Amino acid sequence: MHVLTGSKRRISLALTAAAATVTAIAAVPAHAAPAPSNERVVTVERAADGTLTETIYQVAPGFTGADLANNLRAKGASGVAVLSGEQASGEVVAAVAACSSGSARTWPSSATCFVRWSYNGAVRPVIDFVDHSGASWPVGRAVTEWNETSGIDSIYRPASSGCDGAPAHCVHVYSSNYGATGWTGSTSRTFNAANTYYASASVKLNDYYGGTEAQKWNTACHELGHVLGLDHNTGTESCLYSSRTSTKYPDADDYNLIERYY
Repeated sequence: MHVLTGSKRRISLALTAAAATVTAIAAVPAHAAPAPSNERVVTVERAADGTLTETIYQVAPGFTGADLANNLRAKGASGVAVLSGEQASGEVVAAVAACSSGSARTWPSSATCFVRWSYNGAVRPVIDFVDHSGASWPVGRAVTEWNETSGIDSIYRPASSGCDGAPAHCVHVYSSNYGATGWTGSTSRTFNAANTYYASASVKLNDYYGGTEAQKWNTACHELGHVLGLDHNTGTESCLYSSRTSTKYPDADDYNLIERYY
């Protein structure tokens, strides 16, 4: 069990954000237009026991949300929706006004604009990110950046060490060649019955699209931000921009929005 003591100091993001550029990568359709800045694609699936699982996707550069949605439908995904602006999907519709801080947005549910992780008796929620990904994915460095935010602890755990167990929540991060799906990464979350807390979450990183170290870091940072409760950021200065860039870090708005709720 981790001892939750001490305050965290946020690093400066200005120089990194200024240097970030949107970069196309190999194995994508050259003719397709890039995804709009706040476009996102989600799927919603309700299990036989009534639990609800939502998956959000980072659109691969060169694809549109419509391209990705068509790919998902062709593979049998349920509840596929392409969203823009402040829209929410199907059963996952915010009951209150969308929550935001500058360019950052929360990932809402049907009951709340910010879905939380429980404290499990700890001083603040603890997320153990258990890394099953390949060596080229800088998951550990992305976890370190998210751990700069106060109120929730992000802990890196190699697959060989597994999860600490309670009070930590175990989130497994996988990579594989998932093929020409149109997404570079995805995050799935399952709600509690009230749709107010995470019951579980997991992350997939798609080897098919390759990319530079910075681009893979961007995708890892992006998906971990979803695990913590954030939706896509409308600005390219954040790793939570809807499609892959070379930006490796959250921006100040992302941190501020998380800290509002924890």
